[in-house]
Amino acid sequence: MRVFRFGNIIILIKDFQKFLLSFLAMLGVFVFSLVGGITYFYVKFFKRMSPKAVYETLQAENRELRETLKFLTHKLDSLYLKQRQLATVLNIPTYDISYENLGIGGQIRDVDIDKITAYAKFQEDLLNKLEEKAKALGEEIRSIPSIPPVRGVFSSGFGIRRDPFTGGLEFHKGIDLSAPTGTPVVATADGRVEKAEWNSGGYGNVVVINHGRGIKTLYAHLSKILVREGQKVRRGQIIGLVGSTGKSVAPHLHYEVEVNGEVVNPIRYVLVDGK
Repeated sequence: MRVFRFGNIIILIKDFQKFLLSFLAMLGVFVFSLVGGITYFYVKFFKRMSPKAVYETLQAENRELRETLKFLTHKLDSLYLKQRQLATVLNIPTYDISYENLGIGGQIRDVDIDKITAYAKFQEDLLNKLEEKAKALGEEIRSIPSIPPVRGVFSSGFGIRRDPFTGGLEFHKGIDLSAPTGTPVVATADGRVEKAEWNSGGYGNVVVINHGRGIKTLYAHLSKILVREGQKVRRGQIIGLVGSTGKSVAPHLHYEVEVNGEVVNPIRYVLVDGK
């Protein structure tokens, strides 16, 4: 038996050897656990904070950020195209600008925060001009073509194309929207019917609406005309039915927009889908 004195405390140990071995075993477990914990902590945290790991982490975060910025630039470009279309309709001078000619587009590495900020500011200024012009126009804005004339499938665009009858090149003064015979055709803006008649020059049954400020719209190849000359019409009002009258090979609507005596691409005046 061994006797151990710690100040006023006396401890009697019968089998000192057994006690010593147990103590050393416990100490070993403690040391092992401590070393293991330190090692784990190092591997888990310190190693991750090594220069290489930090570089790789930052590189990954940078790639993710650039992907996000690229997505935002595409969104802003889409928004700007819509704003330019509105500016054209409201007769607000603007100029072509995009990420590309700001030097923002292209490869992800070319994304520039300063240029994105400048682009967003440009869009904000244009949007303010659009808002001011829209407020100034008030109810008159309803007389600017802005909706599709029919629910159909786009089948032919504005500009040079091959004549479906002769095969030769011709200038197509509007757009064609294919739809079943009898599909309602609506006025794309408020105005007064200038013509509602048969046209022997190829349009067949045709309606022309004068919207004021030099803007007119034409709706051709109708199977039936539902308005009369001189009648006032509202945007979204049914003015006729799709047909294939005149120079036509299948049921469709031929739609034109004229501004100050010159035909323009009607797509510029299709802003929203609805009334």
